[in-house]
Amino acid sequence: MSKTENWLNRASEFHQQRMLSLAPREKLIGKVREIEDRNYMMYVNSVLDLSDEGRIYEFLIEYDIYNPSQGIYLGCKSVTLPGFAHELQIEHASADWEKIRPFALRRLNNVFVNKDFTFRLRQPDNDHNGTFWPFWISLYEDEDPRKVGCKVLDILYNVYKDFFSGRLQEKVPHIITPKILDVETAFTNEAFRDLEETVKNNIRKKTSNTVFPDMGWEMITKFLSSAESEGWFQPMVGYEKVWSLQNNFSDVDFNFIIKHLFEKIAEKLNLSRLSPPWGALIKVFMRKDETPYKYQVKTLTPSANVRKYWRKKMKMLDF
Repeated sequence: MSKTENWLNRASEFHQQRMLSLAPREKLIGKVREIEDRNYMMYVNSVLDLSDEGRIYEFLIEYDIYNPSQGIYLGCKSVTLPGFAHELQIEHASADWEKIRPFALRRLNNVFVNKDFTFRLRQPDNDHNGTFWPFWISLYEDEDPRKVGCKVLDILYNVYKDFFSGRLQEKVPHIITPKILDVETAFTNEAFRDLEETVKNNIRKKTSNTVFPDMGWEMITKFLSSAESEGWFQPMVGYEKVWSLQNNFSDVDFNFIIKHLFEKIAEKLNLSRLSPPWGALIKVFMRKDETPYKYQVKTLTPSANVRKYWRKKMKMLDF
């Protein structure tokens, strides 16, 4: 085996294992007009028979074993039947897709709330051996072939079926603008600023005193500085903005430190109560082993000994 083949095999293994989550290897052998092509792994999810018109539409997930950089892709493949002109079938398949595309895009974006397929419907770049993809979609590496890939194919199959049965009688949907999907980050300067704004806004809801929001945030920054000096928290190297809990302190310790900190802020500002904004906090703090806290950390119940220990230690801090 050459070095090139070795690198190809290593790069291809990841995608092959993903394909094997769909079916055993013998069920994934690529076929075109029933002729095997072992360069490909194919999982045909459904088929729409248009044999009277000279083609069938396969809704499938496919992977070229010897082209791992291309990754896994999926969509609708038009297969020209024997006795019909392939170029003419390409024209028909392209025309079908142009009519179906806006309906398919609307359904995909409606079903997948946190995904946007506007720019994922790729243009064809070839026709080969009597087959033609009027479009195709890359399956991202973090997307499950069955939960995402097969769900996408189900939606595509149904919209194609509705089109050919005449059920798509409505007008073409208005131009669908891309979704505005927030890029959510943690342990960044933006996450730290978000924590600051969240804390200040929560204080504003509790009081009309315009000075208190800044005072509350100043208490948090002073606490962080003092806690660093005591060795409880330390900035984590390699991130823009994050503090990690040190020593052998546990999630329960972290829970009470944060709760008591916000109790002290509420006490100083004469507020009835100030709840920790856990969603923002867990984007600024992490464990020493570099694993993030989950939101459920807020539900932990510290023991009496833990509460006594941290009340005593935090009482000595200047914040």
